[in-house]
Amino acid sequence: MRSNILRQLLETHASGDEAGFRKAALQLASAESAAGHIRVAEEIRSLVDRLPAGQKRSSALVDIAAPRGELADILEGGHRDERLHDIVLSDPTRHLIERVLLENRSRASLERWGVAPRRRLLFYGPPGCGKTLAASVTAGELGLPLMTVRLDALFSRFLGATANHLRAVFAEMPRRPGVYLFDEFDSVAKARGDAQDVGEMRRVVTAFLQLADADRSNSILVAATNYSELLDRAVFRRFDVIVPFEQPNAHQIVELVRLRLKAFDIGDPLLHRVATEHAGISYADVARACDDAIRTMALDGRDDLAPEDLLAAFAHTVSRTTVPSP
Repeated sequence: MRSNILRQLLETHASGDEAGFRKAALQLASAESAAGHIRVAEEIRSLVDRLPAGQKRSSALVDIAAPRGELADILEGGHRDERLHDIVLSDPTRHLIERVLLENRSRASLERWGVAPRRRLLFYGPPGCGKTLAASVTAGELGLPLMTVRLDALFSRFLGATANHLRAVFAEMPRRPGVYLFDEFDSVAKARGDAQDVGEMRRVVTAFLQLADADRSNSILVAATNYSELLDRAVFRRFDVIVPFEQPNAHQIVELVRLRLKAFDIGDPLLHRVATEHAGISYADVARACDDAIRTMALDGRDDLAPEDLLAAFAHTVSRTTVPSP
């Protein structure tokens, strides 16, 4: 009974329903009174009486997963709404992510046999192919916050401070379970034999390897890089799953256009023409072109997306991303 009331309290608070919130709070007071907790019931009723009558509560909610204090400068994030149906991936990549999700949802079953779910993931592939979105999807599917490590704040001009910042992040992982994303990971774990390397960067790589080895939290660690060839070879052994991301093929371009423009009736011939003419572009470019097509339609005061809107948007996106010859 009380669990249902508590759920109703949270739902009405989240939706800003002041009347519903008061009603649920008074129901909770009645339930406490019926259970013999008279003083608690009186305190709840007193608190309800102190609520401003008729005042609309702010709908801006504070995400309790948002980092605070010193880590607020290094981590940023919160809970995510993305799910698997929001992303288009190749079949091998999707199967790897689905398997990781299944393992982490079945932690108790695995630990009963003395094994743990895989939770250290390395995403690699060209820019704009869904690595960051896949991290958001992983967090959303598992009901965990996505914590993105801000590399500009991680690296310090003071010698030794960067490794200390890394330690602070890893120390947070058991205290605040989440999906911890190290984007542009090659800047953290660059090969220690690199000719441009300095002593500080060698210490950072060594610190990461040691911290990854010592981590026993239930958090998911995701490292994403566009340049896997730059990573220190020892780094690869610290990851349980290495997940490739590739440029979309024609079929995946069609899938993504359908997903992004699901509110419109886009015929198959137009979809296949777009996919055929623009093979080799990234998922990010496909999404950008779809959004641009909608902008053109909206600015013209129309409710229907014309084929010309989509064709022009794709042509403009491709020309914008083409690097001119010197």
